[in-house]
Amino acid sequence: MTSLSITPKFNTKNLLEILIKNNSDQIFSSFKVCFSLVYSIKSVEGARILRQTGRYYELKTDDSNLPAHGSQLIILTLQVPRIGTYNMSCGPEGIFVIDENDKIIQSMKNKLTFEKEIAQTVYPTNHANTSMPIVPEPQVSKLKNDFINCNNSFYITDQNLLEIISVLERPFQNLKIDFNSKQGMKINYRKEKLGPEEYTIDILQDQIIITAFDYPGRLYALISLMHLIFYYHNKLPLGLIQDKPQFNWRGMHLDCARQFHSVTQIKRLLDYMVLFKLNRFHWHLTDNEAWRLDLKSFPKLVKKFSYRGYNEIIPPVYGSGYYKYGGYYSTREVKEIIQYAKKLNIEVMPEIELPAHSWAVIQFMPKLLDNFKKINFQDIGNYKNNTINPCLQTTWKFLERVINDIAKIFPFSIIHIGVDERPKGAWEGSAKIINFMKKNNLKKFSAVQDYFVNRVNSIIRKKNKKTAAWNEAVLPVYDDDINIGGTGDIDKNCLIFSWQNPSIAQQVLKKDFQTVICQAQTCYFDMAYNNSTEERGLCWAGTIETKDIHAWQPLCNISKKYHSSVAGIQGHLWSETLTSGKYLDAMINPRLAVLSEVAWSSKNRRNWKDFKSVLYQIIKITKKLGWDNHKF
Repeated sequence: MTSLSITPKFNTKNLLEILIKNNSDQIFSSFKVCFSLVYSIKSVEGARILRQTGRYYELKTDDSNLPAHGSQLIILTLQVPRIGTYNMSCGPEGIFVIDENDKIIQSMKNKLTFEKEIAQTVYPTNHANTSMPIVPEPQVSKLKNDFINCNNSFYITDQNLLEIISVLERPFQNLKIDFNSKQGMKINYRKEKLGPEEYTIDILQDQIIITAFDYPGRLYALISLMHLIFYYHNKLPLGLIQDKPQFNWRGMHLDCARQFHSVTQIKRLLDYMVLFKLNRFHWHLTDNEAWRLDLKSFPKLVKKFSYRGYNEIIPPVYGSGYYKYGGYYSTREVKEIIQYAKKLNIEVMPEIELPAHSWAVIQFMPKLLDNFKKINFQDIGNYKNNTINPCLQTTWKFLERVINDIAKIFPFSIIHIGVDERPKGAWEGSAKIINFMKKNNLKKFSAVQDYFVNRVNSIIRKKNKKTAAWNEAVLPVYDDDINIGGTGDIDKNCLIFSWQNPSIAQQVLKKDFQTVICQAQTCYFDMAYNNSTEERGLCWAGTIETKDIHAWQPLCNISKKYHSSVAGIQGHLWSETLTSGKYLDAMINPRLAVLSEVAWSSKNRRNWKDFKSVLYQIIKITKKLGWDNHKF
């Protein structure tokens, strides 16, 4: 029998109860209960907090002895979610119990329950027929109600197309479409001067003609054709498709710092992305919780600071539990992913978080802080002393070497440096920063951030690359009691990611920066779909249903004179709540497929009812490719 059982429950007062029951004849004394949360603890009954790092907690009960077959109850008051209710992501994750000798006691966690349950949303189904089963929708489609038989068999001889077929063999192998049948319908290629990523498909009685100028155009033409083949099954409608994207930047972000995602998992995401013609992978590689990128200049960095656990320097935050957990990406693995993505017309943009969100790397190099033990600020994730000091020579020696290594590994022309959520108090206690400000006549700490961004940018530009950052790099944060931003006195060549709210992009554009719109209220897939207690995800940016993404018009609040400065849009998946790999699918699918519709064909987007019926068909493809999905 399991020695201990742990039962977490949210009661009707929204308090988190953790019942610890001893199922054995043994007495447990001086034990600790350890776990992580996504919301902060405001108060505790029945125990006291011995240790806190970020959202990882170690508690000791008021009665240090747990008698045989006895039980103890801990009651926690947590930070209240924006929607006022908690869900399955809000309970304690990675729970374990430590005895007086710091040894783990065998324990069992029961499923999180709610005294007041909120039922899951019921989604009405509609399976209406569609004449355009391609997602995203092509700009022009002239398909007839006149069909030719093809039996899912085709014949390609042109090397330009055969190259694409070999690339798509892995992601689409389960669709069972034969492109090498001499008895099949011929697919021919015609090279003409079309725009980037532009293509046409002409389905005739005796052949299919694909027209494009570049590799992406050929790739996307064959992907659209596969959508048609899968939907119509053994036949195809005669007609013409003419297509090109609205936005050049159609991206997806994955946080690999809070949770480690393997090379295989990342390739799987890239396969999903190409299915919907997405072309930018934003790879979040460092944060408070880990540094995932192996660098030639600092080989010891990933050895200790890409892993966490009870006996590790980084504690088991975000549900990783007692045992050592994590990993990192070697240079060989990074290059493997880059090469794989390139064949799918996906560029890989690395992100290292600076100057905040740097708790892990500061543990590796404490000299990145000035009198760091005396400065005791806290960021939005409850990390203390997590912000690099820009007035130290140590900082610039470190960053020069880091950026040099990254520039050599990643061929893409842009490096993302973070610059978000710098907590108030991070620099205010530094004597060296205050002296620097006096010497350089800087009146505000936001100007120090400008100095930091410009200096990092100058290093990046020397590598013939461009700097990207979150919107706090150019905007002060007026509506936040914790975080602070800059003044925007930085190089206008920086690409800014507008994430905080729908009005941010317009403000960024007014300052003459190019932007990628990725507002959290629409594009953050770590948000829960709805307020059901059975859902997973956060809700600080609200909840995001699939239809909410479809309804989004990225340019509706943007003055027309700035439209050309909108590089595109991007989805995001932060990993705090992905305590199991099985949760990833439903957070992404189908939301990312819907976002692709917005990114590619916003101008002539079909209504939700029609699109939903198409989406049902597309989900069948994703299931063939091994993806689970959320209901919609």
